[in-house]
Amino acid sequence: MDKYSRLRNIDFTILFLLSIIVFDLAVIIMSINHYYFSFVISNNNKLPILLTLVAFYMFAFAHTIDRVVVISVTIAAFLLLGFLSVTNSSYQTIDSSTGNEKVMIGHRNATLGETNHFYEFYLYTSFPGLVKKVKEHRILTRGVTAGDLEVLGVDDAEWIGDERVIFHSPYAENTEVDLTP
Repeated sequence: MDKYSRLRNIDFTILFLLSIIVFDLAVIIMSINHYYFSFVISNNNKLPILLTLVAFYMFAFAHTIDRVVVISVTIAAFLLLGFLSVTNSSYQTIDSSTGNEKVMIGHRNATLGETNHFYEFYLYTSFPGLVKKVKEHRILTRGVTAGDLEVLGVDDAEWIGDERVIFHSPYAENTEVDLTP
């Protein structure tokens, strides 16, 4: 390999790594303001970690980074991915009765005698693929075998125009989600 092609590969790896870091920073800044890319939260934030790891590997290969650093970064990334897998949420999108609004519901549960059902509600924005978190909610049940969405009452959702949705749950008080910014 001549000097020119190696230099060109190094420039590409630096550019790729910097673009991934900018993407990661954008995701972090947006999440501070409760905005998210739907494709990032639907895979539980694993995509930015994996992209950063691939960019780091490319950079480490092009710049012959020490193996100890590469192994340490790999272990840290897999520990973080393992933690994210434990707190794995599922996502369901529902449409308003008029079809003008869409709400993404993130749901998961934790059981230890009682079951805590955790919900996050995201409103789709006018920018494609961008959602805003509008509410978090928790329902506590005991001895119920129903799924998270059934406990919430998704099938009995009552839309008040495009501004509000009320979930009529047979297992808890009604959950009201305000969709106005």
